[in-house]
Amino acid sequence: MQSELASLTEKLDKVRNEYDFEVAIYTESEMTSDTAEASADDIYDYGGYGAGENDDGIMLYICRDTREYHFTTHGKGREYFNKNGLIYLESKVLPYLEDDNYYKAFSVYIETADELLSMAKDGTPYNEKNLSTKYIVGVVLVCLLTPLLLGFIMMKKKLKKMKTAVENDYAANYIKSGSMRIDTSRDLFLYSRITKTERPKSSSGTHTSSSGRTHGGRGGSF
Repeated sequence: MQSELASLTEKLDKVRNEYDFEVAIYTESEMTSDTAEASADDIYDYGGYGAGENDDGIMLYICRDTREYHFTTHGKGREYFNKNGLIYLESKVLPYLEDDNYYKAFSVYIETADELLSMAKDGTPYNEKNLSTKYIVGVVLVCLLTPLLLGFIMMKKKLKKMKTAVENDYAANYIKSGSMRIDTSRDLFLYSRITKTERPKSSSGTHTSSSGRTHGGRGGSF
């Protein structure tokens, strides 16, 4: 246990020295405030966390009894660990928290934070847009629809050149007079569909803490 704590402390110090940025971890059995978000913010604000004159940093807060966690960000941390960055960080850490493998969760947290800080240092903070489902679906739709659209345009051009084909938008011209009779018309309701959406386990956003400072963050339960 002591060796693991020493290893984590060494990794955290290394990240702070390299980026002048606080990457912190705080765990407790009983929650300090009413919520994990408020607890994380208060501990960060009043506990002297943060690096530089703007107290830049991120903290992973965990309440063991309620099995809740929260990433709180402040200063440049709100930019470096934006919404997409926090989702990415959470996806890496949460599986180990769910397995109660805290040491591995903390190690992955530090490694992923280092990864995102490296990207921010190079001027390109993490953004999951290029990997998001909506973006991929959009690309696929464009790839599928573009050939169809081009084919439709080419076909329209060919049809305009045809002298024997005349466009007719009315089906009545093709129906023999008196051959069709409708005595009854009804609308029948055959099916219904109920869609249920699972309540999300995580939440994120920018907010003001009890100290009046602005924090970013994301959290949930495990």
